[in-house]
Amino acid sequence: MPKIFELFGYPITNRNTDIEASRKLALCPFMQAMCDGGGNRHQTRIRLTVNDSLRDYFDNTISSVIPGICSISAGNDIWVVCPRRLFAAKHTGSTNPATNFALQSHERTVLLKAGLPQGKDFGIWSEVFLKQRIDETEINYHFDYVILPLTETTLLSFLQKLEVSEKDIKNELRLFTFHLRKQGYISSNIKEVHELSMRLPIIEHPLIFEIMTASTSGSDTENETDIRGAFRNAVLGRDHESPGINKRQVWGRMITQLFAKTALAAFWGGQTLWIIQDELLHNIELTTLLKTSKIITHPGNDIHLLVMGYEELSENKNALLFKKAVSGDSGLAFTGSNTFTDILLPKITPSKLEFAIALLRRPIDAIVRL
Repeated sequence: MPKIFELFGYPITNRNTDIEASRKLALCPFMQAMCDGGGNRHQTRIRLTVNDSLRDYFDNTISSVIPGICSISAGNDIWVVCPRRLFAAKHTGSTNPATNFALQSHERTVLLKAGLPQGKDFGIWSEVFLKQRIDETEINYHFDYVILPLTETTLLSFLQKLEVSEKDIKNELRLFTFHLRKQGYISSNIKEVHELSMRLPIIEHPLIFEIMTASTSGSDTENETDIRGAFRNAVLGRDHESPGINKRQVWGRMITQLFAKTALAAFWGGQTLWIIQDELLHNIELTTLLKTSKIITHPGNDIHLLVMGYEELSENKNALLFKKAVSGDSGLAFTGSNTFTDILLPKITPSKLEFAIALLRRPIDAIVRL
């Protein structure tokens, strides 16, 4: 039967004093912040009322917790179910987060494999939402992470490089100033900002990270095999059964985004990389005709995967490592081919200006230097 493998970042069998102290604060070691369930588990939040059996376990300053389940063991396989386990860049409450704050060794390897040069500062923005409507056409995309080099520049120079016309420059300065002030990039008491030197991204070749993990299947609340019940029993050291793994739902949802987000990044002169666990990729290859070992490459039209996996599992060590990079021909032209495969591509492609607006509506979540 499936069981929780990692709880708040560590194997469930590891109950040493330091790890238990971290769990009692509901901390995620990959973010060095309170666990947020990977951003997709808020509906399972548990209120720590006086009658809840978990109340005495967690620190009394915590009023609620999201089940901090990183991975689940099913048979002989370990399945990652929280995206933070593969890659995490979390806002630390400052627009100038400490360089390499909470950066894990496997994340550093992934960034190097993605092509980031050493010795340069890169900003990471999470959960970037891009919406645009033209006539009857609407796009609505959510990017897990956007990674861009940082430079000292002025807002005026930043907009000029985005080819904003002289006619529109005043309105764009006003719009960007609003977002930069709101997110804390600049102080609200500074009047003139267009010539103020500040740290902004270079939006020439955006790198987009999309994180794909397994999801959990249906469960039985009465028998405590649901997320809350399994989590509660696991935290308290009781025997438990967790929900199983829903494999097809995950990659079925992934397919709808794989081509469109890759095409968007290519249009902007950048690249989308999909971080995926080896178990999930193996399952895709078992149930479809895809064989990544045989796929050919077609620069400019390729899909790019960064594959992660567990190695040498032990009671006291989380050995999640980079396994390989896979690139291969998407099989369609990102500009369209007048075939039914065009249904996989976005109708309109927003400009880099629209992309920049979406980006700077968000705070910078991390700064890395490799």
